[in-house]
Amino acid sequence: MTHAAGITAAAGSAHADVPPGDYVSPNLAVVRPDAAFPMMAVGDPKAHPWPYLRREIPHLWRHDRRYPLVGFASRDEASILYNSALAFRGRRALEIGCWLGWSACHLALAGVKLDIIDPVLKKPEFLEGVKKSLADAGITRQPTYHPAKSPGTVNELAAAGARWGLIFIDGNHEAPGPRDDAEACARCAEDDALILFHDLASPDVAAGLDYLRDAGWQTMVYMTHQIMGVAWRGRARLIEHTPDPRVDWPVPEHLRGYTISGWAPRG
Repeated sequence: MTHAAGITAAAGSAHADVPPGDYVSPNLAVVRPDAAFPMMAVGDPKAHPWPYLRREIPHLWRHDRRYPLVGFASRDEASILYNSALAFRGRRALEIGCWLGWSACHLALAGVKLDIIDPVLKKPEFLEGVKKSLADAGITRQPTYHPAKSPGTVNELAAAGARWGLIFIDGNHEAPGPRDDAEACARCAEDDALILFHDLASPDVAAGLDYLRDAGWQTMVYMTHQIMGVAWRGRARLIEHTPDPRVDWPVPEHLRGYTISGWAPRG
């Protein structure tokens, strides 16, 4: 599979095109729009102040050189976004929290019609930076940008008739933000919908997935660097994921009741 701007996607057990230090589940296709993010660099998470950053995981942790305390989704996590979005090609999708556009790029490369909600886009340098990165990645149809906060903007768009089949929540990580976002998104998701979360290592973020589980959605966890979660209903298709078998994955206590895709504890 080949995209504009020379971005290639490949799948296979070896993933020869994945850089050392990265991992991608063998069954998933890989896209590498790295050249469209020239300020992205490998960071050292050891001194990072956030208590839920999983410093013990040996996968590469990347950030923007200008903003070293905010990390990007890992290569494995970005591949989950891309492969999940492939099943929604041509359909409307929503991202809450795009930061500098790395995750948005992976969603847009899969061909969804993307809405992005993020108050950081009120700053012209952020909005123009995201637009440039996506254009440099070969994305010809820019997302619709909403420089505002969630869940209020989700509710406003829903009141105007918006519905989404794919939703990615990576916004406010402090309680009750993730749960509030999940509740708003559940009301305006399509009947056949899939909702993804990033940073379930934080119990505040996991509360959003808890809400959807308790509301009757099917749920599962992807064991990645920062842990992703997925909730789905109807005929939505979710991907399977195999965690890196070289890692002895620690499971946070607040996630022990969830099924983890492709993983069983050692011993």
